[in-house]
Amino acid sequence: MTSPAHPDARDAGHRTVVLRAEGISKRFGITQALSNVSVSFLAGEVHALMGENGAGKSTLGKVISGLHRQDAGTVRIAPPGADLSREPGRVLKPGSIDDAFDAGVRIVHQELAQCPNLTVAENLCLHDLPRNRLGLVDFREAERRAARLLARLEPAIDVRAPLGALSPGHRQIVQIAQSLDERSDPAGGTGRPSHAARVIVLDEPTSSLAVAEVDRLLAIVRQLAADGLTLVYVSHRMGEIFAVCDRVTVLRDGQFVATSNVRDIDEPTLVEQMIGRKVTGTPRSARAAAPSGEAEGPGPGARPGLVVRGLSSPGKLADVSLTVRPGEVVGIGGLVGAGRSELLDAIFGLDPRARGTIEVNGRRICDGRHAGPRESIRAGLGYVPEDRKLQGLFFLLDVGENIVVPVMPRLARAGFRRTRAEARLVGDRLRDFRVKTATVGSLPGELSGGNQQKLLLARWMGAETGVLLLDEPTRGIDVGTKAEVYRLVSAAADAGAAVLLVSSEMPELLMLSDRVLVLAGGRVTGELAGERMTQAEILRLATREDGAAAAQS
Repeated sequence: MTSPAHPDARDAGHRTVVLRAEGISKRFGITQALSNVSVSFLAGEVHALMGENGAGKSTLGKVISGLHRQDAGTVRIAPPGADLSREPGRVLKPGSIDDAFDAGVRIVHQELAQCPNLTVAENLCLHDLPRNRLGLVDFREAERRAARLLARLEPAIDVRAPLGALSPGHRQIVQIAQSLDERSDPAGGTGRPSHAARVIVLDEPTSSLAVAEVDRLLAIVRQLAADGLTLVYVSHRMGEIFAVCDRVTVLRDGQFVATSNVRDIDEPTLVEQMIGRKVTGTPRSARAAAPSGEAEGPGPGARPGLVVRGLSSPGKLADVSLTVRPGEVVGIGGLVGAGRSELLDAIFGLDPRARGTIEVNGRRICDGRHAGPRESIRAGLGYVPEDRKLQGLFFLLDVGENIVVPVMPRLARAGFRRTRAEARLVGDRLRDFRVKTATVGSLPGELSGGNQQKLLLARWMGAETGVLLLDEPTRGIDVGTKAEVYRLVSAAADAGAAVLLVSSEMPELLMLSDRVLVLAGGRVTGELAGERMTQAEILRLATREDGAAAAQS
């Protein structure tokens, strides 16, 4: 697909074009991340870049901000007050962060690039620490400068506080404030800042934030746009795009697909542009109730795959009991801090203080004290944790080894690895789970986020796994890969696995679950099935006062 030279939406004729990426191409090894992509950005707009994982949206943002040097194409920025639709503007030096900064282009990274042991003021001034006449750091001036920056966004943040003591939302706001800083130009003799921010690239800015923090951040984004800044908003979250963005550009497989005014497009159309096909799905609860008999779900007499009785952990869980039958997906709902992830950790054997009774396919792995993760795996329990980077994948092992880790003992003969058997299993899993990787010897870090998640699922979703624990299985992946994960989860249950699922996205929880258990304060406050499975009912049970202090007992 060849992108048009200047793919401006209809509004571009009425607003200043402040920055334009023209014919951008970028390759990483054998992967063509961008191919002849052209996009224009308007003054005072929030412009979304969307696409599946690996579509090239973050790469384009990094090319614009000078973090990546493109192989072909140019990035142009208009002089202050000028319009690129009327004059050529300035060509930014490829791969030069300093040149981009000098032109007013900034980037706020998805991963917080900060020093948590330093104060807020020190972090905000770290690139350009003020000094007194003796050449020593002027901490008072640093605090004054930091206070001026934060006054525009969140004046309640204490500039003297250690950054690590702040919530993730406030840390993200500090990082945005840092992008607004202006380095003075003493050589110019004017005493005025000469590097004011004009374009800010926000790369997945809400990926680690709670709901209230997301709302505050979106309000700040709109405020900055109203002040005349251009915000390039890299995200895969549909709700945020429709809440805060003016225009949206979709990339697919590194190529330009379309630029649209957000008010002129709906979510199904946007999803279809991103993945090249329509995505449809039926909630499992509706399938189970269908008169056709398809996917009827487990019968009431089926032997439970997972039985948990009286599971408690000080400060985390209080007397949790549940049952999941083969072929059933049981969702775990609740607010942040309700104990959902803690419950899955305890079941798998990662919480040494947890006490209770746990049976997996009739095999008791916890009778008072848990026997540990190895015994869980032997019993047929698989766990996909919330954080695939810190808890899930082994980034120093290759793709194939990541898949076979839990089954190596079963495949081995006389204590020796059977490499042919492992190779067959890896090949089957990569095919069945549609993991895109150059070779089985590639490292997980070379894969896109969506393929990393499918790799983790491929490790656990084999015939040897009778009970599957899934904690936020679609976090950080795009809508296309989400649809793949939904298919895989449903297929695992249809094949007889008992699935316990945690998800903060209630539509996802309702889509995938046969029934839902709701936690509050580490205690189960209710069970929902059939017509009672609604977002309103989940929220009602998640905010019940009788669960608020349960875990403290």
